[in-house]
Amino acid sequence: MPGYVYLLLLFLLMAGARNSYAQQGQVKPPRPVLQDSVKQDTLQLNGGALEPLPSEQPRQYEQQIINSADLEIDGLIIDKTITKTGRDFYDVFQRQWEAPAGARNFTILIEELPSPGNISIVSLSVNEDKLFEQPLQPRYDTIEEVATYMVGVVYEYLANDRLNKQLEAEGKKAREVF
Repeated sequence: MPGYVYLLLLFLLMAGARNSYAQQGQVKPPRPVLQDSVKQDTLQLNGGALEPLPSEQPRQYEQQIINSADLEIDGLIIDKTITKTGRDFYDVFQRQWEAPAGARNFTILIEELPSPGNISIVSLSVNEDKLFEQPLQPRYDTIEEVATYMVGVVYEYLANDRLNKQLEAEGKKAREVF
């Protein structure tokens, strides 16, 4: 009989140990929190007014971005063509295009107007100023020649526009632009 008692006690001890081990597996121990990883408050109370902490002040370049009114994407070339002729014109223009240094806040729009027959009417605008509108024949050499010419026209337009803006900023007027 005493052997049975020892076995029974041993069984009860093992069952109790198993239950306490299972409970330990279910309860996750608290993780240590590192002081550096805790984000500090961004606002503190000073005399009843909320003010940003000195470490959270915007940096100089961020302040320039916030203050600038130039929130436009520079140098977009928008394709609104319909036919292969218009698409070829856009492709040639886009491949050869390189913006002048310092040119900002401009968008180039290439669109095609429907026309009867084999001819496409292609127009090119820079910042809503129409610079070019011409019927094009579906010959690649003609398209390439006109697109190359228009790259030069747009480049010159943007360079002159930049010069005029500089003169206006200095309080002078442009005399004539050739």
